[in-house]
Amino acid sequence: MKKILKKIPGLSVLVDSIKASITIIQYSFGIKSIQEEERADPNDSKWKNNPWSQVFVRRCKYAKQFSQKKRVLDLCCGTGWTANELAKVAKVVKAVDYSKESIEKAKKEFQNENLFFEQMNALSLKYPDSSFDTVVSMEAIEHFTENDGKVFLSEVYRVLKKGGYFVGSTPQVETKNPLKILAMKKIDPYHLHLYSKKMLEKSLSAIFNKVEVVSQPEDWMLFKCIK
Repeated sequence: MKKILKKIPGLSVLVDSIKASITIIQYSFGIKSIQEEERADPNDSKWKNNPWSQVFVRRCKYAKQFSQKKRVLDLCCGTGWTANELAKVAKVVKAVDYSKESIEKAKKEFQNENLFFEQMNALSLKYPDSSFDTVVSMEAIEHFTENDGKVFLSEVYRVLKKGGYFVGSTPQVETKNPLKILAMKKIDPYHLHLYSKKMLEKSLSAIFNKVEVVSQPEDWMLFKCIK
């Protein structure tokens, strides 16, 4: 079907626009409701048969490669599942999130001697310069406006040691169709600025020395940066 749509000029855009319009109506009038998948815990029974739980596991497995015996910051940690997994291999993990509710839940559920949760604003971190070997931030940068995203990256760079790694993930949006972009924001209104692969590479390269962005099958990206 996709091959047929591509052969007819303008038809693919029209179909995307119609689908996007339906989505906008559904979420605007409460026909469909928002699900905060990024706050999920893959160990929770309700996620047992959800394919996205395996996506969380893959992201975490990727981050673990750069966390072995390191001082790690899990930035925008949510309810703490990733931070707890990283603590199994890291020297120490500091995990922060703006949400007081998420941090309180994380503290109750995950308790390790090398794992510390704290409520904090990612745009104004309370850590000294060059505090961490690795900064991990899964599904976070899209939750900031474009300008705040730049501040976010600057703070990551500041607290990261020279030669340290910044690894994370974000949705991949390869469209200029305004209706489709609006539909995506309706599905998750907490996504304030969405990135294409080129946009993300440009934003990261403006701050970091070495940048690698890898597209994933489910329309999201993994990235690795070196200070």
